[in-house]
Amino acid sequence: MHFKQKVPNTWGKSILTSVLGTTISILLTFGTSALIERKEKADIQRQTAMMVIHDIDVCVDQMEETAKDEEEMNNAAQYVLAHLDQIATLPEDTIQLTIEMLANYNDTHTTFDNAKENIFKSSQDIWSNLDNMAFIDNMEKFYRERKEMEGLMSKSPVFIKPISFDEWNQIHIDSKANNYDIDYAAILKEKMKDRKVQFYIDNSTARARFYRNFAQRWRDISDRNKFIMDIGDEELAEYIKNSQRSGSTVSKRDLIGQWELKANGIQDQYYEFLENDSFSTKTIAHWGNPFYNDEIILTIIFGGKWSLKNDTLFMVGAPESLDIKLDTSRITYRPEMRDSVKSYIRNLNIAAWKESQRKSIERDGRDTFPVMTNKANDKIEVVESRDNDGNVKKSRYLKRLKDSDVFK
Repeated sequence: MHFKQKVPNTWGKSILTSVLGTTISILLTFGTSALIERKEKADIQRQTAMMVIHDIDVCVDQMEETAKDEEEMNNAAQYVLAHLDQIATLPEDTIQLTIEMLANYNDTHTTFDNAKENIFKSSQDIWSNLDNMAFIDNMEKFYRERKEMEGLMSKSPVFIKPISFDEWNQIHIDSKANNYDIDYAAILKEKMKDRKVQFYIDNSTARARFYRNFAQRWRDISDRNKFIMDIGDEELAEYIKNSQRSGSTVSKRDLIGQWELKANGIQDQYYEFLENDSFSTKTIAHWGNPFYNDEIILTIIFGGKWSLKNDTLFMVGAPESLDIKLDTSRITYRPEMRDSVKSYIRNLNIAAWKESQRKSIERDGRDTFPVMTNKANDKIEVVESRDNDGNVKKSRYLKRLKDSDVFK
């Protein structure tokens, strides 16, 4: 008996192995993609949630600060009302606080920054990834209340300052004196007789309560949303910190050289950081005024020692290095403005100012600033202040100077 040898079907096995391998590969690929998509969706959810929760927290702080300012200004106004017959002898800061309470300086009713609200409401990615309806409902409630509040503050006489923007400007236009000679106490004494002014002051306490009431309502929404999304204080603080970062950490070598800062359109500041850890600054201010032509030039020279630790710049001033110079040689004026111009220059009192600045340097002459640089290392961000949540409130940007003789 002959047995026929069975030939192995290697071709069939190869096909089967290939099909199985391809199937497993496809399953792994789609499975991995699905996991990645789910993770990306979760990340977007949390980033979006933290962005708008932080927006609420900023508004809470803003309302608390507004209530605090309202109470401070009301105290000043009440003091002025109680001493109206002696108003000419009252402290200048009390007069200024009261005027700040009553006069509209900027003719704007915009109270809040709507940037994050616009992102939240307009992004399809956010709406498709945020599937927690309780969270969305809370945010819509917050933004609706904020809009209604802003509308009320722009229309209600309880919130509209009694001295309008146009009226405040007209006061200065009608005055023959310059800003330094205007008798604000006399203006305020007259305004205090106006029923609109009295009404506004009478409602100061109600305004402060209003601000704090909304601050608490929004704080509750923020806490609820943090709970819904399981976002802890540390995670939110880290998000805020990272969202505020811009640029790279600065090294000592990065800072060495000369830098220019355009401060406010009338003032240029220059910095020079040297390898021997010393620094020099020069500020050149251009002071114009309606009652004279051309500009007064003020130059402030200052120096000291600097050091860098991590991302923080320390500058310790040397009081003896301070020098202030005033150049009035360029200005001209009409004959009838002579007394006003001379009075203005006398009030500048550079010698007294220099002495005051030197004492200030001796008392607290160290400045501390977080600093960052861009990739090209031709710009430096200097953070001057942050709020309680780490948001940058004020920062300045220095531009590197090349071949400059500003310190010669």
